[in-house]
Amino acid sequence: MDPNFYADENFPSRAVEILRGRKLDVLTVVEANKCGHPDKNHIAEALRLGRVLVTSDRDYLDERRFPLISCPSLVVFDFGSGTRSEIMRAFRCLRDIINFPQFFDRWSKFDAKRDEWTSYSRFLDGTTSRDRYRWFRGKLQTWVDI
Repeated sequence: MDPNFYADENFPSRAVEILRGRKLDVLTVVEANKCGHPDKNHIAEALRLGRVLVTSDRDYLDERRFPLISCPSLVVFDFGSGTRSEIMRAFRCLRDIINFPQFFDRWSKFDAKRDEWTSYSRFLDGTTSRDRYRWFRGKLQTWVDI
């Protein structure tokens, strides 16, 4: 089962095309008739539909406004200048979401850049974690903050 994505207004159309080119299901806010809605409505819609929210809007990383406990899984991308190559590099963080979608229905946030990303997760027992990843000399490195 592949994950389903919900792309807000800040997610570039080129990135939507790339995801769809990989045969992934992406619903845009235009298609959902949610243009101009506030961020909290996009959170609610992604939760309601069981979709991973994808965006370039860094506001979603604000834990006071959007705490993990009330969020779907979401990925905030920094695509740099937005070239196809930069988008593809940033999409490497989606590997686990694509391979294990059953673990990413909610309570996960990713801050994804082109060569590194940080994941924030909340678990059923109320604990949280922050894991950081980067590509260095062609190899994936990871470390956990305690």
